[in-house]
Amino acid sequence: MLMCRGCYVSADKQFIIWFGEEDQLRIMCMKKGTKLNEVFDRLRDGLDMVESIEGIKFATSTKYGYVTSCPSNLGTGMRASVHIKLPNLTSDGTDTRAKQVAKPLGLSVRGTGGEHTPVGADGTVDISPSARLFIREKDIIKAL
Repeated sequence: MLMCRGCYVSADKQFIIWFGEEDQLRIMCMKKGTKLNEVFDRLRDGLDMVESIEGIKFATSTKYGYVTSCPSNLGTGMRASVHIKLPNLTSDGTDTRAKQVAKPLGLSVRGTGGEHTPVGADGTVDISPSARLFIREKDIIKAL
């Protein structure tokens, strides 16, 4: 039975927590620029704060990491991505060529609105590591 849903948005709108939706808990941190370590540090600080709230316990395993409601996110439970303009690979209005380039690099391409969304009018796409299982946070950031 659904008890409640909610959303927290930081004053600068760069840190968001959704709860009671399909992922049960989704924590997002974003920032314009190229310094991924700054985004990751803020995310880590936010996770530490959430985990310090009395009564909140996350299912974790020393072998498998965080146990989530989505099997594809077992482990870190983290998906990191960058939005980048690739006009030469998306000039036909699709992400087909971008996917051909990204796949051998172990990267996935999708629209900036999420799965099954189109490429931005300016050629902006969302790039993330394809690996979801058995990958560490630092390896996710390194892949980007």
